Amino acid sequence: MALSKIIAEGVDLTDTFAFTGTVTGAGLTSPFANTVAVTSENGAATTNLVQGLAKVLAEFDGAAGTITFNDSLNCTSLIDGGTGTYRPQYTNNMTSSSYMGSGCSQASSSYKTSWRSIFLTTTQLNIYTSNGDGTLTDGDECQLVVHGDLA
Repeated sequence: MALSKIIAEGVDLTDTFAFTGTVTGAGLTSPFANTVAVTSENGAATTNLVQGLAKVLAEFDGAAGTITFNDSLNCTSLIDGGTGTYRPQYTNNMTSSSYMGSGCSQASSSYKTSWRSIFLTTTQLNIYTSNGDGTLTDGDECQLVVHGDLA
């Protein structure tokens, strides 16, 4: 199947593909530039696709004896800093400490846990979970998302 056919007609994943010769390109970079503009659902606005993607995602149980990620993106490890304090470490650093981290958690005893992230660095951020009166408490089902620029 010629490349021009794939571009013109799309790829049917039920087709059988056969390659002859040497297949190269394992180190290909993304086909998207850093400034890919995407049109909104109703066509009224555009947004930068790369800027809009989450750069870090994490989900963990902060009340477990040994905390580990249940699921994560761009995280290498999770440091338990004591009651209600966590520091996820990034696989790929952020460009600067000017990015946004947000998330949520709940405490199994009160379900009134607040969540805040401060002391952002290019390699991690500090997460603090507390109950309704501001006392640090271990949060269950802690979830994190980070938006910003990767280095």
